[in-house]
Amino acid sequence: MGGMKIALLGAMGFVGQVAARDLAGRPEVAELLLVDYNIREAKKFARALSPKCRWAMADVGRVPDLERLLDDVDAVANAVGPCSEYEKTVLLTCAASRRPVASIGDGAPAGSDRREIHDAFRRAGAGAVSGCGMLPGWTDLLEAHFLPGGGTGKSDPVPRGGKRFLFCSPDRFGGYAFFRRLAREIGRPTSAPSWAPAGGYFEAGEGTAFGLPEGRPAGLCAGIAGGFGIFGTVGREMSAAFLFWLRRSMRPGPGTPAAAAGVFPAGEGRGPFASISDPQGKVAGTLLAETVLQLGRGQGKGKGLLPLPEIVGRKEAERIASSCNATVKGGLTDRL
Repeated sequence: MGGMKIALLGAMGFVGQVAARDLAGRPEVAELLLVDYNIREAKKFARALSPKCRWAMADVGRVPDLERLLDDVDAVANAVGPCSEYEKTVLLTCAASRRPVASIGDGAPAGSDRREIHDAFRRAGAGAVSGCGMLPGWTDLLEAHFLPGGGTGKSDPVPRGGKRFLFCSPDRFGGYAFFRRLAREIGRPTSAPSWAPAGGYFEAGEGTAFGLPEGRPAGLCAGIAGGFGIFGTVGREMSAAFLFWLRRSMRPGPGTPAAAAGVFPAGEGRGPFASISDPQGKVAGTLLAETVLQLGRGQGKGKGLLPLPEIVGRKEAERIASSCNATVKGGLTDRL
């Protein structure tokens, strides 16, 4: 019996490359199709990575481009960003082709979009997961599997009335899509738990804080994103381009993780927390790879849009963290 054939969309992005390396090394993967708009880099990467890799160019915003890629694959991993622009198209095209898909996601599809996507996959008899990165993704696993007193295996959009944070070192985590998301979402300064990585934290939607290393990274990102943000969409695109160009100059201090994420109680009260610290920036891509393989094996109850913690359990999450030299912690906090 042959192994799985996986298509990886956005293979040349930061998360995509991590996922590609993981998938190429899995014995159950017989063929890995690296899909990216930058076909020259995808071809070069595929040849250097593994003989089981192929490559293809596609504009994931065009349904015909996607459809021609899905005829000969068993499952799809989507690492394309910004997800808010492309994810619905990718998910619905996969549903129409009856292919399970795992997507990094910027956030769970909401309202009518969620119902449309969920119903499409149920009719197709396939499963899908939206949110296999850091936030959403690891924050859902932390809330479901690692909060003290938890372990229910279930997650909600905001954990038990609490908050979530995502921390990133811009010089080591993320590509241009990451900076577009940063420019779009960064808001007013806010607080973070004392156990979170030291840095400047900013509001990034309800119940969410976004953190950057203290000093130049936090100051530069806040200044540029805030300054150009007053000019609307064009200003945000300009700030993303500037930040991407300057990312190598935003080096944090020694010992700063490439990425971290956590869930913690809102307000000043005592409550449970859980966090993951990722020194090399690998856990998001490795989680995406694990999720698409689980979906390809038919893991999960029912079909449609499935909760990530239903697909990736605590043991799998611990194994992923260990393989990436990442640290998962949980405990009780007395105050923020």
